[in-house]
Amino acid sequence: MNSYKPVFIIGAARSGTTLLRDLVAGHPAIDPIPYDINFIWRMGNESLKHDEISPEDLSLQQAQRVKDQITRYHSGAPYLVEKTVSNCLRVPFVKAMFPEGRFIHLVRNGQDVIESAYRQWLAPADWRYIFQKALTYPLADAFGYASTYAWGLFRKKISRRKTGGVTWGPRYRGIDEDLAKKSVLEVCAIQWDRCVQAASAELVSLPSTEVMTVVYEEFVEKPHTNMIRIANFLDIDPVPFNSAVNQTAISRERVGAAEQALEKEELAVLLPYIENSLRLLNYA
Repeated sequence: MNSYKPVFIIGAARSGTTLLRDLVAGHPAIDPIPYDINFIWRMGNESLKHDEISPEDLSLQQAQRVKDQITRYHSGAPYLVEKTVSNCLRVPFVKAMFPEGRFIHLVRNGQDVIESAYRQWLAPADWRYIFQKALTYPLADAFGYASTYAWGLFRKKISRRKTGGVTWGPRYRGIDEDLAKKSVLEVCAIQWDRCVQAASAELVSLPSTEVMTVVYEEFVEKPHTNMIRIANFLDIDPVPFNSAVNQTAISRERVGAAEQALEKEELAVLLPYIENSLRLLNYA
């Protein structure tokens, strides 16, 4: 049994998971894992070309290695919060590793998420962030993934194509094939849809005591109210969250950003890929 209670924020990339993790980690009862740690979750499965890992993909020994690496981030608080976005694609895997874990499901309008993810796909690599994160790599255990990741960044840097054939964010099954024949914007749409469908299908089957849903648009409108909800969900004192919220820049500026940033033709391209998920999350 772990000496802490794990809390997993599950949300598609660019849904606000970093903001939510940092606010949750502002509570003295909660230790944070300050980066996405996909390299740890993939230990023992580095050769897989996707992030859709199942509970059967790890031996007991490999699973213990993953848990040991995650526990390295625990500094003694009762809770540990983690938010690797690729976990959207493998909730049963996470649950099997941490049966006592609780899940905060963060959802956001898919059009805004895709617009933000699209900018990330085309942006140059943030080398300062990458270097800081690399310092946490357990190279002895995750060398295969680390070297593959580094090679991908190098290919992107020297390629004439903006993505360099290198993906960003969660890798669903078939993402490389899609990238070869579809636009980056379309791949972003498929990526969000796959994350939403996979996470929603699995989380809905868990007891209500283990899962809560946070809607991004409601969260940025009333952050204090939503942090009280989270405190009640975790059964901790909500008062320390007040300071975290007051000291954090929380803005509604990006709500509806897709309609301003994308052309009507681009929005029309997205819709066939995401309309079912928009309805699932009550955005349509």
